[in-house]
Amino acid sequence: MSRIKDDLICEIIRVSQTNLLGRKQSEVEGPDGEVGVVNWIKNNAADYRKSFMVSLNAFSARELGDILNKLTGTGKDLNQILEGCTWTPIEAKPSP
Repeated sequence: MSRIKDDLICEIIRVSQTNLLGRKQSEVEGPDGEVGVVNWIKNNAADYRKSFMVSLNAFSARELGDILNKLTGTGKDLNQILEGCTWTPIEAKPSP
């Protein structure tokens, strides 16, 4: 089950980043939108993945499947989907 859960988490993060970056690019027209996306990837993508990997481990595989469906069906990112949770996933830090 752990492998399935790990794969779900990776796919959730990939779809979330894709949705987020698509929105960021559409906010700024032309080549500046692409530059903004590239800069975000350079500066934030690794931390985004790491923090959500830690946070998403708290969910069951079924819940992760539900999250993936919401991301895919709505075009939202994880911050929007998980809004209202009692913990803040983007600020979660991996334990040493």
